Amino acid sequence: MKPSFTALDLFVLVAYLAGTTALGIWLGRGQKDAKDYFIAGKQIPWWAILFSVVATETSALTFISIPGLAYVTNLGFLQIVCGYILGRIVVAYTLLPRYYQGELVTAYALLEKRFGVATRRFASVVFMFTRAFGDSVRVFATAIPIALIIGPVVPQEYLMPSAILLLGILTLIYTYHGGMRAVVWTDVVQTCV
Repeated sequence: MKPSFTALDLFVLVAYLAGTTALGIWLGRGQKDAKDYFIAGKQIPWWAILFSVVATETSALTFISIPGLAYVTNLGFLQIVCGYILGRIVVAYTLLPRYYQGELVTAYALLEKRFGVATRRFASVVFMFTRAFGDSVRVFATAIPIALIIGPVVPQEYLMPSAILLLGILTLIYTYHGGMRAVVWTDVVQTCV
């Protein structure tokens, strides 16, 4: 029996994408100023930020590569995953309250305060380049299943650009309307899913 994408599968996918976008827009209500938009008024609990970090670090590549790695080698990678989880809990529980207590908003502000502006700039540039390359691969991998789904209605040469554009537009909509609060809480939902 050949697996196929059914109407129920399509409904679940569309409901998920629409629900995530709607949640992000809904969470944007009641924002009063830039502090609410950019740092959610410092009102997000540490555990939600932890879930958001995990969701941000987990991509389509995680679901593709980790099972393959476990199949080819063994489950030794799980030791690293346990360390990731423990490390994220420690960071979220110990460092985030310090961000909330002070006026520092980013790790780069902390680097500047402690080591100077040159260190902040260097770390920022390195982060931007590594994230740009890494996230490009992640978005491409995430767009592959979307391209397969929209394949029957989109010309072949536009499949991947259309899938990437669709993912980008939906993410942009809820991020633009909801700010950091929307990003964190939609990440919490995505981590749970």
